[in-house]
Amino acid sequence: MNCTIIPPGLETSEQYHASGSWGSTLISKFLSSPKLANLIRTGIWRPEPTVAMKFGSAFHVLMDPGGGFDGHYRVGPDVHHNTKIWKDAVATAAAEKVELLGADDHVDLQAMRASVFANPVAAHLLHSAEHEVGFRMPSGYGPFQVQCRADILHRRGRLADLKTCGDVDDFAGSVLTWGYHRQAALYRHIVHAACGEWLPFSFLVVESKAPLYRCRVVDLTDDYLATGWEEVEAALIEIGRRTVANDWRDHRDAESVDIPSWKRRAAQIAVAA
Repeated sequence: MNCTIIPPGLETSEQYHASGSWGSTLISKFLSSPKLANLIRTGIWRPEPTVAMKFGSAFHVLMDPGGGFDGHYRVGPDVHHNTKIWKDAVATAAAEKVELLGADDHVDLQAMRASVFANPVAAHLLHSAEHEVGFRMPSGYGPFQVQCRADILHRRGRLADLKTCGDVDDFAGSVLTWGYHRQAALYRHIVHAACGEWLPFSFLVVESKAPLYRCRVVDLTDDYLATGWEEVEAALIEIGRRTVANDWRDHRDAESVDIPSWKRRAAQIAVAA
């Protein structure tokens, strides 16, 4: 199957996400709401990035040797973010197309980077790796495309993805909560089509807050990967069906709700209280 390899820097993050292709995050969104996933995919709805997402993006840029961190980010004045001094600094940075970082965030980012390189397994994964390599190809399950962007890639060795977290000991729960097992399975599927190799997949996980900033490399077991692919494949089949039918109704849109009964039940609860 023909797979396009997108070299680092060829597409901005905005261009990548506006391609109309289905990636792992969008597939996870589809599993909860086909309607919202399609609104995001088609650009009708663009969710505002959260503070955590912005911090994670900054960390990704910092860890990419070609990411140009110093050209994209600037440390702002060490004042409260509600002050006029901070707001003026933000406006100046925006005019210069630079994103402002708080002094505390900058300290955290640098400590996280140091922790990653202090972990010998993580440092080995980063050595001579390609960063932010994109892949896009026809899905094989209908008239649409799938895509992924590898944080860390050794084309004959391994795939790895950077994750920030509050506590590395809780990361196992995050895998299922955020569908990271699906991400790993989809990435391996796409990169196999591009490179001809079923690459092992690791998560390079680092804590984002003091005092420890612990870094751990996590490999998913085969059963996690198998379950991840089963869920991805089922979603792709359904996405294919909905693409052909142009039907993006949510799973429960056709259900009726007996409003009078609901009102009576609400009244009963109010009386009981």
